[in-house]
Amino acid sequence: MFWIYDIPSWALGFVIVGSLLLCSCIGLIISRDWIYRYFKITHDTLDSINGFFSAMGMLYGLLMGLVAVSAWENYQNVGSIVDIEATVIAQLYCDVSTLQEPSKTRLQNDLQDYLHYIIDVNWPAHRKGIIKRGGQLILTRFIKTATTYQPANAQQQIISAEVFTAYNSLIDARRARLQAIDTGLPAQLWVVIIIGGGIMVLMSYFIYMPSLRTHVLMTAVFSTLLGLMIFLIASLDHPFRGEVSVSSDAYKAVLDNVKDFDPGYVTTIVSNSPAK
Repeated sequence: MFWIYDIPSWALGFVIVGSLLLCSCIGLIISRDWIYRYFKITHDTLDSINGFFSAMGMLYGLLMGLVAVSAWENYQNVGSIVDIEATVIAQLYCDVSTLQEPSKTRLQNDLQDYLHYIIDVNWPAHRKGIIKRGGQLILTRFIKTATTYQPANAQQQIISAEVFTAYNSLIDARRARLQAIDTGLPAQLWVVIIIGGGIMVLMSYFIYMPSLRTHVLMTAVFSTLLGLMIFLIASLDHPFRGEVSVSSDAYKAVLDNVKDFDPGYVTTIVSNSPAK
């Protein structure tokens, strides 16, 4: 089913809504007369069928609402995980920028390499559900350099400790991002959604309407709304896949402004700026 995320969102919506709309209307036109005759559907059965259809609609609507909220919350949670990791990288870059050379430049370069790896390698792989392990090699190189750093004074010791604390936070954020790559609704829930939707469309055929044109119109409206709900849930189901997905903009923002996290660089810029 992951192939659906390889096509544009508008095409995915057209396929889901269009297929459901077409099948529902054709099915009604073909089976309406037989259903009315075989089950003796008349104006007298309207109240009982409407009541039964309303009860089913309430249960199915509750399910769809809960699933849509769950998919949206999962999408937001993954976005928060990405923002947290980008923020931790910025904090870690700021911390290492206060260390002495040559460790300072080495650690800064490692973090920049890590950002480039996330943006250029990890993210395209995430969109395919693939986990790349190269980022861990960069972080291992980073911590190896950090452990060989010798603080010159008490202040440097405090900063060095902050570097290790921020590094541990980065490891946790990275692990949470990798675990979220394949998060989505279980297959059993999708089976319930699809079968339940088919049952709801089928039950709409039993509603008595004297006019075939009106019946087709009402069925078309119902199936379109149902298709839009399924499209919404499918678009949000896997936060790293498709056009409606979590982007790497948070990492790009940190990389584009990485020099601003270096107190030495900022001080140089300010001191060289023309006086007002």
